[in-house]
Amino acid sequence: MGKSKAPEYQTTTTKTGGLFGEATNSKTGSSFKAEDWQTNMGGLGSNLINQSLTGLSSNDYSQDPNFQVYQDNFNRGMQQAYDTNVLGNLIDRGLMRSSGLQAATNSFNNTMQQGLADLYDSYYNRQQNNLNSALNAQNNLYSWITGLNQDASKNSQAVSNYNMQAYQAEQAAKNAMLGNIMNAVGTIGGAAMTGGASLAGNKLLANAIMSKAGA
Repeated sequence: MGKSKAPEYQTTTTKTGGLFGEATNSKTGSSFKAEDWQTNMGGLGSNLINQSLTGLSSNDYSQDPNFQVYQDNFNRGMQQAYDTNVLGNLIDRGLMRSSGLQAATNSFNNTMQQGLADLYDSYYNRQQNNLNSALNAQNNLYSWITGLNQDASKNSQAVSNYNMQAYQAEQAAKNAMLGNIMNAVGTIGGAAMTGGASLAGNKLLANAIMSKAGA
């Protein structure tokens, strides 16, 4: 009777129809094949995290091109406000004397400094929000990958368990058959010793049984 080989750990792949990638699990571990959008998302998220961390670690945004856009807009707004609310108001009221102009300018400077401080705070919060958004996106991406890998692992384990149970059942049946054959051979041998059957007939019967078992 030939000895069959035990089944190996089953390799399975979990697919999502091109939506969220696919995961493959084998005896060597799990692997993930990402969709293009997931690869792009991961790359953009990593870049945004690095940029946000760099911005948050520094209070000087003078070299940050994004902040410079905000500051340029702020400066233009302040210039227009000064021309309209300070100079224009003083001219209309005939108060362009140095003392009145100086007082109005000082008050406006205080307002502008507070506005600039608010601008820095707003940009800092923007960086923090960008960082949180990027981290959430990366965590979601990691959860998708982990979930698919776990599904593939569960599927591989389930199929492997089924194959092993089928193999064990087959082996048990073969062992039971072998036991029956050995009992039959022993019975034939005992009958031959007592003259209950011809030796040639016993050999033919034994060969037929063994041939059937090996089939």
